[in-house]
Amino acid sequence: MIESIRCSNCGSIAERHHLSYLAQVKTQCEECDYLLVMCTRSGHVLESYAPGLPSEPPLPIKSISSRRNSFMNPHGDRIAIASKI
Repeated sequence: MIESIRCSNCGSIAERHHLSYLAQVKTQCEECDYLLVMCTRSGHVLESYAPGLPSEPPLPIKSISSRRNSFMNPHGDRIAIASKI
């Protein structure tokens, strides 16, 4: 039996194969190359592969002075940042 599920790695449509003659369940995703093979009797993982997903591009880094100047209180005045020595 084959069922369509969501991949736990990337969220795309994946396939889960119930292999009763081998007492195994095999889950695979074509989008991200995810693979998980489990024994249905013991629940042990027999084989697995889950590649990392590409990260999002980093946000631009603002300078400290521009970040510090952006803190405003409700009255429009800048908040003084005091440092303890």
